[in-house]
Amino acid sequence: MKRLVPFPRRSTGDLPVPLRWSVRLLVCGLLATLLSACLPPPVGPSLTHLTVVSGEDWTPQDLLERSELPGDRLLPLAEALDRAPVGSLMIACEYAAALWGPCRHLTRKISADRVVEEPGWFGRGATQLPLTSLLRRDLVLVVDTGVRDVHLRAVMREVERLGDAPYLLNGTVDAFDCGTYQNALQRAAGLPDAVPIDARWGAYLPSGVLRIPTNRLLLAGASAQLLKQSARKGPGTAIH
Repeated sequence: MKRLVPFPRRSTGDLPVPLRWSVRLLVCGLLATLLSACLPPPVGPSLTHLTVVSGEDWTPQDLLERSELPGDRLLPLAEALDRAPVGSLMIACEYAAALWGPCRHLTRKISADRVVEEPGWFGRGATQLPLTSLLRRDLVLVVDTGVRDVHLRAVMREVERLGDAPYLLNGTVDAFDCGTYQNALQRAAGLPDAVPIDARWGAYLPSGVLRIPTNRLLLAGASAQLLKQSARKGPGTAIH
């Protein structure tokens, strides 16, 4: 009987370099598809489909669900950061969206040129940064969450007490994500939480700030890219 010759096993390392990278990219693409299929849909506005509308009857739901921004509150990014009141919360959004959406980070203005935040997974822990650190973002939403001058001393005491508190998704005692950290500062000022938990994601998402009825959008700062061909010409004009 003729002896069967086993089919040779080949690793991706045996493949030509172009084919090897193609296989790796295919595997990564399949993994990303499988992971995203298990996740809830992204939350918040689409920056690529953002439109400017009249602010007369605008509500935060218009931004979250229809990507509509009130034109009377839209400013160049640097100007919006400068005009943002001390104590206001800032939702930072980018074209390069996170899994949960383009609004991927939260920070708070604590002086004319500083913000305080929990940086995230690869950060060193809670920290103060220059206000100009937000200039790399594409859209920054400035939100009034009730913090006034009379609250700032209590807020800063809590900032000092927490120090460089470590990052932990959804928080625990003195460990935070970017949303729960800002809630801790709110509580220190005797104010209600500014960031709700998203039931679908099970996380305190930055865009959730706009779902709290007592929170109020003050300004929206847009990057030069986002402002290009913007809606200064009239309501309903797309920002592309």
